[in-house]
Amino acid sequence: MRSRNRAYLIMLLLSATLLLWPTFATAQSENLQKQDQPQTVGAPQTNAASLQQLLEIEQQLKVLKQQPAHQPAVSRGTETFLVAADSVKGLSYYQQENGAHFFLTRLILVNQSRQPLKLIRSQIKATVDGQDHPLAGLPQNLRPQSVQIGKNSLRLSNLKFEEEVEVAPGKQGSLWIVLSDLKSPSRIPEIELRTQVNGQPLQLNINRFELGKLQHTVELMGPGKCLAKLDIRGELNSINVGNLIQEIDQLSTRKIKRFVIHFPNPDPDIDLGVKQWLPRAAEMIGTDSLVEPRFPAFPATIAELHLSGEVFKDVKPRYPTIMPTQFAHETEAAAIHAALDSAMSLLSREKVAEQIRTGPPAVQVAGLISGGPQLTNAELPLVLELTAHQNEEIQLAALYALRYLGDPRAFERLTQVAQTYPGPQYEMAIASLAESRFAQGQQVLLKLLQQHPPESQKVIIGIIAQSPRPQWGAAIYEFLASDNLELRKAAIKALVLNGHPKLFDVLAEALSSPHADLREVAFKELIKRKDSASETLAIDYVLAQLQQTAPTQEMLTFIDRLKDPRAIPLLFQHLHDSKLDVGMRIIVLKTLASIGDQTIDEKFLKFYPQANANEKLLILASLQKVESPHYFKLAAQALNAEDPSIVNGVISGLRSSSSIEAVTLLKNALQKTDQSATWSGIYSALISIGTPEARQAIMGARYSGNIDSKKQAAHAALANIYRNSPGGQYFRKGELDEKKNDWQSAIEEYQTAISIDSQLVPAYLGIVNAKTKLKQYEEALQYADQGLKIDNKDPQLYVAKGLIYTQQSQTAAAMKQFQNAIDIDPRNSFAHAILASHYSQLRQFEKAIESCNEAIKINPKYFYPYLIKTQIYNETEQWDEAIKVYDQ
Repeated sequence: MRSRNRAYLIMLLLSATLLLWPTFATAQSENLQKQDQPQTVGAPQTNAASLQQLLEIEQQLKVLKQQPAHQPAVSRGTETFLVAADSVKGLSYYQQENGAHFFLTRLILVNQSRQPLKLIRSQIKATVDGQDHPLAGLPQNLRPQSVQIGKNSLRLSNLKFEEEVEVAPGKQGSLWIVLSDLKSPSRIPEIELRTQVNGQPLQLNINRFELGKLQHTVELMGPGKCLAKLDIRGELNSINVGNLIQEIDQLSTRKIKRFVIHFPNPDPDIDLGVKQWLPRAAEMIGTDSLVEPRFPAFPATIAELHLSGEVFKDVKPRYPTIMPTQFAHETEAAAIHAALDSAMSLLSREKVAEQIRTGPPAVQVAGLISGGPQLTNAELPLVLELTAHQNEEIQLAALYALRYLGDPRAFERLTQVAQTYPGPQYEMAIASLAESRFAQGQQVLLKLLQQHPPESQKVIIGIIAQSPRPQWGAAIYEFLASDNLELRKAAIKALVLNGHPKLFDVLAEALSSPHADLREVAFKELIKRKDSASETLAIDYVLAQLQQTAPTQEMLTFIDRLKDPRAIPLLFQHLHDSKLDVGMRIIVLKTLASIGDQTIDEKFLKFYPQANANEKLLILASLQKVESPHYFKLAAQALNAEDPSIVNGVISGLRSSSSIEAVTLLKNALQKTDQSATWSGIYSALISIGTPEARQAIMGARYSGNIDSKKQAAHAALANIYRNSPGGQYFRKGELDEKKNDWQSAIEEYQTAISIDSQLVPAYLGIVNAKTKLKQYEEALQYADQGLKIDNKDPQLYVAKGLIYTQQSQTAAAMKQFQNAIDIDPRNSFAHAILASHYSQLRQFEKAIESCNEAIKINPKYFYPYLIKTQIYNETEQWDEAIKVYDQ
């Protein structure tokens, strides 16, 4: 009776364990995941700092005549309130054809009371555009999604989505909140979060909260107040950018068409995605193009949008030949000028003069430069006065405007300033004389050119060369005979820009000058020309120079352009010169690799032993390019080099080849190496090559050698190949059909995958499993054997065959297949467990226990072998042993 009760108790315990196992496993999995999850992105603020931030936001909203962000209203004495951090609007394309918008934030409960409080996810409610929106944990389709928060890129699956957080007195705690499937992709929807904490309702409007962070002001300026300048001193992110565009939209309804967004702080707080989007959006104004689906489009009625601040100083037009206009500027004045440029050019003389007289400095500059052509001598006194303005930008703009006026007083003032060399005012005066719409300007400048000292003459020649006119040619030509070498060099450059009938003769003469600097100037100008006579003259000069001196960068570039084989022996002479600079040796090698053919093989082979690592890689690349028979021999030697840079470089070169020789070299190197960087590079190269031979090399490495990480990397590499297979999409469809128990559809998809990629072993395994479910055992075995012909070390196929034999009651055959799987992969816990099950059925209990112990040793958290052991002990009435297993 006692034995029967003990057996009954064990079976009850086993049943309970089986019922609880999914929950237990899930909890264990969640605990393990939590260990790897990061903490909150930014360091948490103090309660005082959070309160101050919220009060400042509410004050800003009051100034903007907006409703409060937080309900109930907060004050210095408020004990409990909500704030948000790390808010972002994202877009996920995972399992979504057109993308799905989502919102992420960290909702923070600030506790200034004397008792602990809880923020509970199930009590948090969300509304989007006034409608209730579901709020739970992290949706499955967003788990692979990454978001940019500050300078960190974070994967959503690595964030903690806890069900609740307890907040101690004087502390704050937070929960990550995600709202998925937002239905307003063309704008930022209105989002509110509300909850109850200790019976008190709390509500936070996210849009208004983020708007308060913007800290922006609006200033209207320009003719008819046609331009709005928005200064942003706070945080601009993917949420309040919607408020910014909404403000611009409202201003545009007042017929304001020109906008400047200015960031006064040198290092402004701008979301990285917004920062990258703004210049592109400014470029596309007027094209009706959606630049970034996450963000709303600017109103179509806008004529100009310019950005300014140090943050944009390095931003250049993306397509300068098509759209050369600069929309991002380092200075506020430059942005305002650019935005008002077309407006000023359309104004009447009187209105331009009014803007120059009454506008702020940036508008005055725009009026003087862009509105200058409308000015007449009536405005001359005003312009002359501004040439001495205390603001240097206004000074320069006034000197610029004088080029449009023909009154002698204008030339007198320009002449006066042109005597103040050096400086920007001097250069602007010279440029205005050169660009004057009146001939007297050029006449005055020619006189100045004769009167000024050589240093000033050089600057004048450089400036007038930018404004080609027939009268410049003769004046510049005279300086070719100057004793001042710098002047002669400047004159040659100016003649090139200005054009001259004797330019070729000038360059040819300079090329034979005893002065190296003059020869260099002439050569650099000559190689810019594409006519045959110029190229012949230049290459003859280069070949002559190479016989005496080392090549220059310009020479090598020109040789590369002409591909003249006469340079090859001369370059090899310099290559063997130990005095040649290391950097130049590299460039010479690159040039030889570019212009050479099969004839350079032997020369490279002679140089190879004395070459350094970079040089050896260049030689190998050159030999590979010309398909030299020596390439693979040298590559094999290089793969055994001690210098990892050489090894990695050779691997990279072999990667570009799909030949069997390349795969063989990589396979041999893979077998020998114990360096993780090397085997990682080889696996990557084999994946890229992707031929059946390359796959076989990876397959063979999965169970070869004693380095577990190397074998694991082989498994990962093979999985990568299968994942990116051209038949992969049909394989994944088959997997989905298999999950739905639609076995026939799964088989059809797997067969399609195989018809595209006959080496896709997982598709064979999928067919085997599906046909086994349909009890089509013989066909299943045929597909298993086909898969094993491709990969005879796939333990899953052996296990699948074993399970088929089990269904056919061929126990011995089944166990042989399970043992095959174990022989290949001794750490396959499932194979050990299934083998143990068969031993148990055969009542070979000792072998069954031994197999169970092996499975448990490999994976202590794998439940199945524990169950088998318990069943065996129960059947053999070893109750104490069964209890021990249950306790485990």
